[in-house]
Amino acid sequence: MQYKIAMERGFLRAELFERETAEETRRFFRAVVFESEKHRCSRVLVHVRSSKTLFTVERFGVLETFKKLAADPAHKIALLGDTVELGMSHDYVVLLARQQGITLRNFHNESQAIEWVRDRRERGDRRHPSEQSMRAAPERRQSQRRKPPTGGLTDFSPA
Repeated sequence: MQYKIAMERGFLRAELFERETAEETRRFFRAVVFESEKHRCSRVLVHVRSSKTLFTVERFGVLETFKKLAADPAHKIALLGDTVELGMSHDYVVLLARQQGITLRNFHNESQAIEWVRDRRERGDRRHPSEQSMRAAPERRQSQRRKPPTGGLTDFSPA
């Protein structure tokens, strides 16, 4: 296992390479928390590469580590993986973290992850694009409904 943790403009970048064991996972996240506290930065991009997937995150202490980062109400944690399997594992981590009030998202694109983690708007101010389109769709449908043909008649009351 190898890792790099560095402060970037507005967030902490934590990169993990070739992780294989639970102990390596714990060691990496302890280092992430340490650097986060050192730099007073709770906005973190975690980029995992060439590593085994994690589906038993509770046992590995991942959520407990995220809770330490989440002590700051302005926290944001972005996950990024280099394989489909890591993405699926990260989706699972996100689900568990959200249940505990942790602002965590999984990304497939680094530039989108960086944009999101740097965004300083309040937590509820910015919706995920899919959430925006789902809310807008019924409103749009209401205004776009066709009126039934009347055949030139405007009064539908019986004669």
